[in-house]
Amino acid sequence: MAPEHGGNRYLPFVDLIKLETIDERTFRSIAYPFSPGGPVGQGRAYGGHVYMQAAWAACQTVEPGFLLHNVTGFFILPGLTSIPFVYKVHIVRNGRSYSTRIVNVTQAEGKGVCFTCTCSFKLAETSPLDVQEKMDIWDKYKSVLAGKTPTDFEECPGLDVSWYWKRRKETGHNDAFPGLETRKVAMAAYNDHRHPLDRRQLILYRTLGDLPPDPNLALCGHLYASDRNSLFIVANHFEVGDVYSQMGSLVHSVVFHTGMEELMFGPSTTTTSPLDDATGKWFCKEDWSDRVAAGRGLFHSKVWAPDGTHLITIHQEGMIRVTKKPTASPDEVAAIQEKEKGWKPREKL
Repeated sequence: MAPEHGGNRYLPFVDLIKLETIDERTFRSIAYPFSPGGPVGQGRAYGGHVYMQAAWAACQTVEPGFLLHNVTGFFILPGLTSIPFVYKVHIVRNGRSYSTRIVNVTQAEGKGVCFTCTCSFKLAETSPLDVQEKMDIWDKYKSVLAGKTPTDFEECPGLDVSWYWKRRKETGHNDAFPGLETRKVAMAAYNDHRHPLDRRQLILYRTLGDLPPDPNLALCGHLYASDRNSLFIVANHFEVGDVYSQMGSLVHSVVFHTGMEELMFGPSTTTTSPLDDATGKWFCKEDWSDRVAAGRGLFHSKVWAPDGTHLITIHQEGMIRVTKKPTASPDEVAAIQEKEKGWKPREKL
């Protein structure tokens, strides 16, 4: 049995992702998962742990040269922190250019599948058609980034909610996050005068420890980062981070858009961006939400390279309930309406 919250410790990514091979298509986790909030949290495993390990298990079953390009996962049951995850890979197709796998994940006996995902792989290719919006992160967000470097910002909180921020300020304690160094940009100067639909959160990340030159391993590092504090950001932007009654991931999708040169972790390159310094290359996750309804919220994110290349798109649907029962009480309705009255008007387009 794992010690309580044994996954809340700094650990190199290569050690975090390791799997024990049971047979050629069945694998078992070794490292304990991060538990958001540790002893003051809900005692659940961080969703990004099972998400990236399921994809890594699928990677063990494809031919060399096939790289992840699209992963969609469904969270069915909360992950336990003290029992290994077992990953069963099902081969759907081995094609000439694309291959597909389904991974079903179990944990506690008799509980059934706790997570399932579809992983699509493709051979590398180039195209003369390569179009994206131009982006200079340090210019667009100069109100919060000017004169800063990634390490000027605090480590992401273990739980990104107001009571945990207060506790952290009072005690100085923050739960150690394995696998990645993640920094949360203080966005007040950008967000405070904006409507919730126009607010943004930037998270900067890189791996703890070096990675061997395995492209799929690097892609799994990005998958692990993709879920970092995602639904908390939605709740905070709509100002219900202190009143939600239930929260949990439902469906999580990640699409990789570029070749591997831009997606690899490691040494700095030749750009002049503050994301590319002497200590290594950082990636920037730009997060927002444009819809909450029916007890659910939609999380969007784009991941940017230091030079402004759009590398990854992330979409997540999650449960965000602000009522204690399916039908809201008059007091609950009034409380939400009062919050909405304080929202700033939308930006003019």
